[in-house]
Amino acid sequence: MRNLIAALLARLLGLLAPGSGPQGQAVRPRSPYGLGETLDGADTPLIRPYLVALERQEERARRRWRRLSLFLAADFGLDLDTRDIHAAGVAW
Repeated sequence: MRNLIAALLARLLGLLAPGSGPQGQAVRPRSPYGLGETLDGADTPLIRPYLVALERQEERARRRWRRLSLFLAADFGLDLDTRDIHAAGVAW
Protein backbone atom coordinates (compact mmCIF):
# COMPACT_ATOMS: atom_id res chain seq x y z
CA MET A 1 0.00 0.00 0.00
CA ARG A 2 2.86 2.37 0.82
CA ASN A 3 4.48 1.66 -2.54
CA LEU A 4 1.24 2.46 -4.32
CA ILE A 5 0.86 5.77 -2.48
CA ALA A 6 4.50 6.63 -3.10
CA ALA A 7 4.19 5.80 -6.79
CA LEU A 8 1.05 7.91 -7.16
CA LEU A 9 2.64 10.85 -5.33
CA ALA A 10 5.80 10.59 -7.44
CA ARG A 11 3.75 10.53 -10.64
CA LEU A 12 1.64 13.48 -9.50
CA LEU A 13 4.72 15.44 -8.47
CA GLY A 14 6.33 14.68 -11.82
CA LEU A 15 3.33 16.02 -13.67
CA LEU A 16 2.84 19.16 -11.59
CA ALA A 17 6.46 20.16 -11.00
CA PRO A 18 8.79 18.63 -13.57
CA GLY A 19 12.44 18.84 -12.69
CA SER A 20 15.25 20.06 -14.88
CA GLY A 21 17.06 17.75 -17.22
CA PRO A 22 15.94 15.34 -19.92
CA GLN A 23 13.60 13.36 -17.66
CA GLY A 24 11.56 16.47 -16.83
CA GLN A 25 11.02 17.63 -20.42
CA ALA A 26 7.77 16.77 -22.05
CA VAL A 27 7.94 14.89 -25.31
CA ARG A 28 6.23 16.90 -28.03
CA PRO A 29 4.91 15.23 -31.15
CA ARG A 30 6.93 15.94 -34.24
CA SER A 31 5.46 18.05 -36.96
CA PRO A 32 5.25 16.51 -40.45
CA TYR A 33 6.82 19.70 -41.76
CA GLY A 34 9.98 19.02 -39.81
CA LEU A 35 10.57 15.61 -41.37
CA GLY A 36 13.45 15.06 -43.76
CA GLU A 37 11.23 13.48 -46.39
CA THR A 38 8.60 15.36 -48.33
CA LEU A 39 4.94 14.40 -48.33
CA ASP A 40 3.40 13.55 -51.68
CA GLY A 41 -0.10 14.88 -52.23
CA ALA A 42 -1.02 12.01 -54.54
CA ASP A 43 -0.52 9.51 -51.71
CA THR A 44 -3.12 11.14 -49.48
CA PRO A 45 -6.68 10.96 -50.80
CA LEU A 46 -8.69 14.13 -50.51
CA ILE A 47 -12.39 13.66 -49.83
CA ARG A 48 -14.59 16.67 -50.18
CA PRO A 49 -17.71 16.55 -48.00
CA TYR A 50 -20.03 17.79 -50.74
CA LEU A 51 -18.95 14.91 -53.00
CA VAL A 52 -19.67 12.40 -50.26
CA ALA A 53 -23.09 14.00 -49.71
CA LEU A 54 -23.81 13.85 -53.46
CA GLU A 55 -22.83 10.18 -53.63
CA ARG A 56 -25.09 9.38 -50.68
CA GLN A 57 -27.98 11.27 -52.30
CA GLU A 58 -27.49 9.39 -55.57
CA GLU A 59 -27.36 6.06 -53.72
CA ARG A 60 -30.61 6.89 -51.92
CA ALA A 61 -32.23 7.74 -55.28
CA ARG A 62 -31.04 4.41 -56.76
CA ARG A 63 -32.42 2.54 -53.75
CA ARG A 64 -35.75 4.36 -54.06
CA TRP A 65 -35.96 3.46 -57.76
CA ARG A 66 -35.16 -0.19 -57.05
CA ARG A 67 -37.82 -0.34 -54.32
CA LEU A 68 -40.40 1.25 -56.60
CA SER A 69 -39.52 -1.16 -59.41
CA LEU A 70 -39.80 -4.14 -57.10
CA PHE A 71 -43.11 -2.92 -55.67
CA LEU A 72 -44.65 -2.34 -59.11
CA ALA A 73 -43.36 -5.66 -60.45
CA ALA A 74 -44.58 -7.65 -57.45
CA ASP A 75 -47.97 -6.03 -57.01
CA PHE A 76 -49.02 -4.97 -60.52
CA GLY A 77 -46.80 -6.98 -62.87
CA LEU A 78 -45.19 -3.84 -64.33
CA ASP A 79 -41.53 -3.99 -65.36
CA LEU A 80 -39.68 -0.68 -65.30
CA ASP A 81 -36.37 -2.21 -66.32
CA THR A 82 -35.27 -1.02 -69.76
CA ARG A 83 -32.25 -3.30 -70.12
CA ASP A 84 -32.29 -6.18 -72.61
CA ILE A 85 -30.95 -9.00 -70.48
CA HIS A 86 -30.77 -11.75 -73.09
CA ALA A 87 -29.68 -9.48 -75.95
CA ALA A 88 -32.21 -11.07 -78.28
CA GLY A 89 -35.14 -9.44 -79.97
CA VAL A 90 -38.73 -10.52 -79.54
CA ALA A 91 -40.13 -12.66 -82.36
CA TRP A 92 -43.49 -11.41 -83.63
